[in-house]
Amino acid sequence: MNRDQSLAQAACADADTTSQPTAATNASGPPSEPILYLHIGLPKAASSYLHGHVFPHLMPGQYLMPGAQNARLPAYRYRRNRYGVRRFSDAFQKHPGFWRDHGDAFLQQFLSPFLRQGRAQRSVLISEEAITRLNHFGIRAMPDAFERGRLRDNLAAFDHRARQLGFARVRILLMIRRQDLLLASSYVQLSRKIIGASQQDFERRVARLLSGPPAGADNTFYPMEYATLHECLTRVLPAEDVCFLPIESMASAFDEFAHTVRRFLNAPAIDTQLNRRPSNTRSMGRDRWALRPLLAFKSRRGRFEITIPPRLTGRGSAIELRADTAETIRRHYAEGNRRIADALALDLGAYGYY
Repeated sequence: MNRDQSLAQAACADADTTSQPTAATNASGPPSEPILYLHIGLPKAASSYLHGHVFPHLMPGQYLMPGAQNARLPAYRYRRNRYGVRRFSDAFQKHPGFWRDHGDAFLQQFLSPFLRQGRAQRSVLISEEAITRLNHFGIRAMPDAFERGRLRDNLAAFDHRARQLGFARVRILLMIRRQDLLLASSYVQLSRKIIGASQQDFERRVARLLSGPPAGADNTFYPMEYATLHECLTRVLPAEDVCFLPIESMASAFDEFAHTVRRFLNAPAIDTQLNRRPSNTRSMGRDRWALRPLLAFKSRRGRFEITIPPRLTGRGSAIELRADTAETIRRHYAEGNRRIADALALDLGAYGYY
């Protein structure tokens, strides 16, 4: 077994191993009791690729994506309430009292296509890339950083409500990406909301982010602090039900990556050849990305928008991840990356995480 194979297999325990009695299994394969899987998408960590080319093939008819493109559709918006939870991702960032008052009706709404008489009949995968949509670059009208206690309470309530609907357990899948590349690509994604987007502005915002309290120094954290995020999740769920996989493994060992995801989801083997080419449409080559035009107006449902051409705004047209900036970011997150690598037996050093 090579390094990449052992990496992927160590990162995600199979749901059908004998050490996990919470989900009964059939001798022929998948568990007989339904499982609720939650894919938490980080920004610019292959979520769109997984939505389009992996999950629909692995979980046909058992896959739901309430976030991103669908978040504003009436069917995906929860009724007005005092907690301000309207979209699925809000329920993990708002006050946990929401789950007490609305949790059953909330999950019933999102999972109604998969329930029979209000009960789960088979496993379901929810892919929600907006849970980690946090304000690490100081963009207004975005959620603040996670509070450890609040995230744990919300996740515990989610798990409790899922079990009440008949799911045997909740399992979480999360793709991680080296933080220097993730921050640069995330800045480009958000650049349509940044009036003065430019190389200088990117580096200024990164410096401000890195100068904040170190991980663990206060009660809040951002999702790219992977060790802290993993510790929060595994305070609520068994460690074997939380799977972190580095996006870089897709390039170095795609077949093993796909096999690991399939096994974690208890998905049957498929004849369809999965698309192997996740891409970044803003990429201009190695460590360089084109900025998005400034957004001037967007209709309520996102069907119509007006952008301002760069030549009229004086903004930059692209950013690059300079070597010194990349090294500063990697040093900042190195300690936490070593912790998560040790916890999951991942060789993240091979991918430049430290």
